[in-house]
Amino acid sequence: MKKILSLLLSMTLVFSLAACSGGGATSSEGGTSEPSSQTPSESEAPSNSETPEESAEPTEETGGTLIAYFSWSGNTEQMAQMIQTETGGDLFEIEPATPYTDDYNTLLDVAQQEQANNARPELASQVENWDSYDVVFVGYPDWGSDAPMLIYSFLEAYDWEGKTLVPFCTSGGSGFGRSLDKLPDSAPGANILEGLHVSGSRVDGSSEEIAAWIGGLNLT
Repeated sequence: MKKILSLLLSMTLVFSLAACSGGGATSSEGGTSEPSSQTPSESEAPSNSETPEESAEPTEETGGTLIAYFSWSGNTEQMAQMIQTETGGDLFEIEPATPYTDDYNTLLDVAQQEQANNARPELASQVENWDSYDVVFVGYPDWGSDAPMLIYSFLEAYDWEGKTLVPFCTSGGSGFGRSLDKLPDSAPGANILEGLHVSGSRVDGSSEEIAAWIGGLNLT
């Protein structure tokens, strides 16, 4: 009987000790654990290893050719197109902000009045990328032995320093008139080359003459 009681007491003591030791354990999910010292991975942290590529400023090409012209009847425009064929230059039409009349007799009165007033009619538009052109052909009809005053408006709107100016003209037979003598004052600094006049009635068949003239300018 004593042996049985001793065995029961021993078993009771073992269970009591096991219960005490289990109650003191700390759970890994408990709030008393130390904060982690782990650092963010490289993919999460900002990186200074990559620097943006520097974009070069666009540079404006030079050496181009411009064919600027004013044409009332279409003859000067046709001549400008032939010059473009020979040079590969860019065409630019010089236009007044207020268009000229289509009536020839009225136009004569307007042209004479502008010349008498030494007028500078307002231009409808400006040349883009002016600095990219080294050679500028300027064409116009002869009006009363002079260029239309609109041409002087165009010339005086730009800086001609270091540029080459090549005049061309159409008319009923009077040639450039006094316009060639006036070009240097309106385009100071320009190197003015020999121009070409073609009678309006001969423009259609003047392609060879124009080609020979341009070839003799030694522009290249």
